[in-house]
Amino acid sequence: MAERCVYTLKINELYRRLVPPLSTAELKQLEKNIIHDGCREPLCVWNNTILDGHNRYEICLRLQIPFTIRRIYFKNNEEAIAWICANQLGRRNITDETRKYLIGKRYEMEKILGAHNAVGINQHKIKEAKPKLSVEPAFERHSSRTSTRLGEEYHISHSTVEKYGVYACALDALSKTVPEFMPKVLSNQIRISHESIIEFSQLSPKEVLRLSTYIFDNSNDHVGYSDIRNILPRRQNPINQLTSTQPTGSIKDMPTYDPDGEISSLTLTIPSWISSINRTRSIANFSEISNYACSNLEKELLELKETINIMLTVIKEEF
Repeated sequence: MAERCVYTLKINELYRRLVPPLSTAELKQLEKNIIHDGCREPLCVWNNTILDGHNRYEICLRLQIPFTIRRIYFKNNEEAIAWICANQLGRRNITDETRKYLIGKRYEMEKILGAHNAVGINQHKIKEAKPKLSVEPAFERHSSRTSTRLGEEYHISHSTVEKYGVYACALDALSKTVPEFMPKVLSNQIRISHESIIEFSQLSPKEVLRLSTYIFDNSNDHVGYSDIRNILPRRQNPINQLTSTQPTGSIKDMPTYDPDGEISSLTLTIPSWISSINRTRSIANFSEISNYACSNLEKELLELKETINIMLTVIKEEF
C-alpha cells in the first residue's frame, strides 16, 4: 500500500458508470466522515486509473485531504471491468436493475476472457485488493460454464445469467446513443421491463433519440412499464401478417375481446404447479436422488422464482 498523500489519478468514464452513484444525502455524509476521520479506505487503482473510490477521490482532491491507494494488476480491460462488477455486487445498497446489469456485464466480460483462454482474476494477479465475495472470479473457456458458475455464485439459474448478459448489452447499446439513459434505468427513475429494454435497443438511433426525448420530458418523476410499452413502435407478428391476408368471418362471429384472458389462463395453471411441487416434495426420497437431478431441478426452480419476481414487479408497477 502506498503512502498517504493527495495523488493525481485518472478517471475512466466506463469504469465510473459501473459504480452506482450515491444520493445527495449519502455524498454529504461521506464528506462529513472524511473531514472528521480522514479517508480511511484506500482507493483501488490500476495503471493510476480509479477502479473503486471515485466519490472519495473527488472529495479528497477538492479539500486536499491525503489518502492511500491500493494498486491492483490486470492483464487487460476486460479483467478490470469484471473485477469492478464483482466488487460492486458486494454492496448492499444497489437496486435490482443495477444488480442485473452488473451480473450481465461481468458475464459478458468473462465470456470474452474465456474465449481468449485467459487465466482470469485470481490471487496471483490481485495482490492486495479483491471483491468482497466468497468465490474469486475464475474465467473459463465456455460461456455455459461461466453462466453456471455465476448462477451458483449469485443464486440464480444459468439461463438468468445469460439473460442478464443480453440486458447489459442492450443497455450499453442504448448508452452509446443516449448516455443518460442507463443511469436513469439503473436508479429506477425509468421503470422499464427487460423485454422493452431489448426492443428499445433494437431501434434505430433516430428512434431511440426521439423516444428518449419523450421519456425525459415526461412530467412524472417515474416512467413506468405501461408508458414505455405505449410509446414503443408496434412490431407486427409474422403470424399476424399471415392471418391478416386470410378471409375472416363477420363481426358477429368474432369472439369478444377479453382483456383478462391471458391473466385468467395463467392464474388457472398455477395451482397445478403448486400441486406438482408439493406432491414431489412429499413422495420423492431426496437422499437417493442424484446430484445431477437435484441440480437441474434447483436451476429450473430458481428460473421460475426469478420469472415470478418479474411478474410481481410488473403487477405492483401497474396497480
